[in-house]
Amino acid sequence: MNEVICGDYEKILPEFLEDSTFRFDLIVADPPFNTGKDYGSLVDDKKNLNEYYEWCEDWMKSCFGLLKSTGSFYVYCPSQHLGQFQITMSKYGVWRNTIVWGYTNPTPGRRKFPKSWSAFLFYTKSDEFYFNADAMEVEGFKTNPDSEVKRTRLTDLWLGVSKLTGGFLAQKEVLLKPGTKKRACVYQLSEKLLERIVLSSSKEEDLVLDLFAHSGTTSAVAKKLNRSSIAVEINSGYCKLVEKRLHDKRRKE
Repeated sequence: MNEVICGDYEKILPEFLEDSTFRFDLIVADPPFNTGKDYGSLVDDKKNLNEYYEWCEDWMKSCFGLLKSTGSFYVYCPSQHLGQFQITMSKYGVWRNTIVWGYTNPTPGRRKFPKSWSAFLFYTKSDEFYFNADAMEVEGFKTNPDSEVKRTRLTDLWLGVSKLTGGFLAQKEVLLKPGTKKRACVYQLSEKLLERIVLSSSKEEDLVLDLFAHSGTTSAVAKKLNRSSIAVEINSGYCKLVEKRLHDKRRKE
C-alpha cells in the first residue's frame, strides 16, 4: 500500500482513528511553519501564533492516537517553534531526541545570524518501541590524512546533508516546474534525511504515515526501502507530484 490521499487532515485523521486498521509504525510530519509561505488557497500559513499552536496540537494529538504502541513519531521543526512543539508533544508521547540538522548552505541574513540548522523531534508512543541503532552509519573523522574514513553510528547531530534549493544551484533530486529552474514545491527535504529516519525507526513492510506530504519525500523513501506508506496532502497539485514520484520509482524498479 503506497497511497496518496488528497484532502484536509482534519477530516482524514478522525476517519483513521475510527478504523483500527489504520495504525502506523512510523509517522513523519513536515507541517507548515506559519511563516507566510504560499501552500495554496486551502492553507493559511499566517495564523495568530496561539491559533497556530492550537492547530499543531490538534494534529499532534491525533498522530499519537494513530501510532502503534511500538511506533515512533518525527516532526520536522524550525528553531522558532522548537520549544512549544516539544512542550505540546510531551503531553501525549515520550521524548527520545531533538535531532539537530546542520547544513552547509545556510539561509542568508542581513539583520540576524544566518540560519544554519533545523530540528527533528523524535518521540515514541511508549517505552516499548522499535529502534535500530545499527541501521545507519555515516562518515566519521580521519585520525590522520592517510587513514581511511572512519564509519560511526548516527548521533543526534546530523551533518553532511545540504538543504535542497531551486535555481541554477538546484540539486538533482529537486522537483522543478517543467521547463524552469523553479521548485515545484515550496519546500522539499532531502531523501538522505528521511532514509536515516525510516531505516532507524521502522522495518520492511511497516506502515508509514507521511503527513503534510508536500513533495512526498517520506513516501518516496518508504517505497524505496520496502515500507508501505500513506501520504496525506491538501494541495491537489502536490498530490499529483507525489503520485508521479511514486509511479516513477515503481517504473524504475
